[in-house]
Amino acid sequence: MKGTPYDFFVQFHLTERCNLNCRHCYQSGKVSEMDYREICRAIDNIKEAVQSWATEYEMEMSPSFHFTGGEPLLRKDLFLILKYAYEAGFTTALMSNGTLIDGDAAQKIEEAGVSDVQISLDGLEDTHDILRGNGSFRRTLKGIGNLVAQDVDTNINLTVSRVNKGQTGELIQLAEELGVSAIAFSRLVPTGRGKGLSSQALTAPEVADFYKGLRKHKGNDRVFVTSRDPLAGIPDMAEEIPQTGIPVGGCAAGIFGVTITCDGTIMPCRRMDLPVGNIRKDSFRELWAESPVLWSLRKRESYHSGCNSCRYWPVCRGCRAIALAYARAMGEEDYLGPDPQCPYYQP
Repeated sequence: MKGTPYDFFVQFHLTERCNLNCRHCYQSGKVSEMDYREICRAIDNIKEAVQSWATEYEMEMSPSFHFTGGEPLLRKDLFLILKYAYEAGFTTALMSNGTLIDGDAAQKIEEAGVSDVQISLDGLEDTHDILRGNGSFRRTLKGIGNLVAQDVDTNINLTVSRVNKGQTGELIQLAEELGVSAIAFSRLVPTGRGKGLSSQALTAPEVADFYKGLRKHKGNDRVFVTSRDPLAGIPDMAEEIPQTGIPVGGCAAGIFGVTITCDGTIMPCRRMDLPVGNIRKDSFRELWAESPVLWSLRKRESYHSGCNSCRYWPVCRGCRAIALAYARAMGEEDYLGPDPQCPYYQP
């Protein structure tokens, strides 16, 4: 509707090449990359869709690209891509492991008009290095320091598992000391190489306990403590949840955004290896409107086994990537079942 902002994002994986070899990574590293011209055409394709929505439906749009990898700084044309997307009218963000961000790169990021940079940090030094490689922790902290020195809005994202869930307080303190704007916590999705850490994924009671502990840090005036997990805000929800068949929050996959991989494959979410098209050959506008997979994610009646009848469905729907990963572990291709780590189901 007119006057209602629609925050629409595309998480764009520019490469699967990476200078690290993280134990919980969901990438294969073996996919061919679109070249600069193809990426520009993809941006134009999405721009056309966004402009048509704004015009035809009188929608106030807030579109953004979140550029990532692999490690996006391995692309020599990264700053040309950032500039092209910015000049096309998109807010641009960057997601990186931080190890390649020296002073020069940080300055270029600031000059490119990047709104914020998300840096992956997966624990204190020993834990982070076990997961991402020896010495990576110190290199990541240097990268964060270079960004902060350039006044680039920088935030930390941490993948939570049994390996690091006990380090929350110390990591929040570290975030304060580093001068970042926020620290966010997301659950481990056991897909890709992350399957090897399946035994370290949190159980439903552990999820409830973790978010109970995280809420103690709410209101921190030095760093914003948050989570990108659709389950995270459930305990704080007011009694009156809008009972609608239309999602108003929660899991963003196929509703508030999509992922494009470096070969142009379009997925609801990168952790959901579920191709629905390819930006090289498909009209994004038509795909968004007609994809059966994307539509199933938006319809309450598509869900089953409790998630569809839960009062929190409009604001949650669980993590569809985790639901799919656990289903695949059982030999099924079901992304619409319940989130197996959810402790909050209420009919």
